[in-house]
Amino acid sequence: MTAGERRYRLPYALHAPSESTEPDRYLAETPCFPNCVAREDTPGEAIETLNSVAEATIRTYHERGYRLPLGADSVEADAVLPSRPGFIEVAL
Repeated sequence: MTAGERRYRLPYALHAPSESTEPDRYLAETPCFPNCVAREDTPGEAIETLNSVAEATIRTYHERGYRLPLGADSVEADAVLPSRPGFIEVAL
């Protein structure tokens, strides 16, 4: 992380392949941003892609001057946060 970067902690849900999502893909989504989803072959890939999609979404919100929705929590740059399942961290 470089000076001036901000970090965001976002909750996410990971869904195993199913007929209601996709029969052969994992689905990761964050409830903070509608349509911020990732579909991949493995859980790790889905979470990694979701992180990239969330980063792009937050950048777009900032560029357009939109207020981030509830749940998109900004954390201090120097805060030491324990790893928590069910959350991704995005650095901008």
